Amino acid sequence: MTPPEPQTPSAAYLRVVQLLIRLEEVILAALLTIIIGLACYQISLRWLTQGGLPWIDPLLRYLVLWGGLIGAALATARNNHISMDLIGYLLGSRAKQWLSLVINIFSTVVCAFLVRATLLFIRSEYEFGGSGLLGLPSWAWNLIFPLAFSAICLHFLLNALQSIHNLVTGASPSDE
Repeated sequence: MTPPEPQTPSAAYLRVVQLLIRLEEVILAALLTIIIGLACYQISLRWLTQGGLPWIDPLLRYLVLWGGLIGAALATARNNHISMDLIGYLLGSRAKQWLSLVINIFSTVVCAFLVRATLLFIRSEYEFGGSGLLGLPSWAWNLIFPLAFSAICLHFLLNALQSIHNLVTGASPSDE
């Protein structure tokens, strides 16, 4: 009797994950384009007119924050986030899969707590915060925190589900 063929995740699941990753890539590319364009414009103004627009520098700081957090979500989706591999190189393939599952579940739980904390922060900013840059309330500029941590949490959860799938089917992460 032959063992059953390992099943791959459904096509719809893969499409949704790829669509989310693509959306993050497009937003990040747009942010980087805007950041570079505004920075070059501000530098040009400083050279040509001995001054610049006062709102560009704070806007660039917010955009860099947004870009960094969206980049972190994208890195998590690709499993290229910062990690410390203290014992992974000593483990066999199956043990690495179990370790990956534990790490992804732990990271999902931590990110869920961070999402909750950032939502409390946004609620506090909404209630007590003042106006921010360009007439937008300060809470609007900080919405990236719950959005990014939600995306990171989702990516860790999807990575955990993929680890479970690999363990159940006997597939190795390199087969994907």
